[in-house]
Amino acid sequence: MQLYALKLVTVVGETVVMEDIAKEGLKLGASGYTLSEVVGQGSRSARNVIVTGASRTTKCEFVVPTDVAEKILTYVSHTYFEHYAVIAWVADVHVMRGAAYVAG
Repeated sequence: MQLYALKLVTVVGETVVMEDIAKEGLKLGASGYTLSEVVGQGSRSARNVIVTGASRTTKCEFVVPTDVAEKILTYVSHTYFEHYAVIAWVADVHVMRGAAYVAG
């Protein structure tokens, strides 16, 4: 079994901007993304769409090489942090079929 070292970029924020973030991630070099609706609590208060009916929160994840991870994080921080409830982070991951995560 061979594992490939890549980065997992996770962006969590207001649903209204997450499809744009996902599409821009593709333009910046990601080969794909995963979007999922999430519920949680953090420094900006509880975000519970099921109980409160508050604005929805979505998570977008990309598995990408380091250079693409940096581009996505730069784009998200410069474009969304000031005006939207958005947070982003990166983690080291090791995946099988690593070539599938490098945009051609």
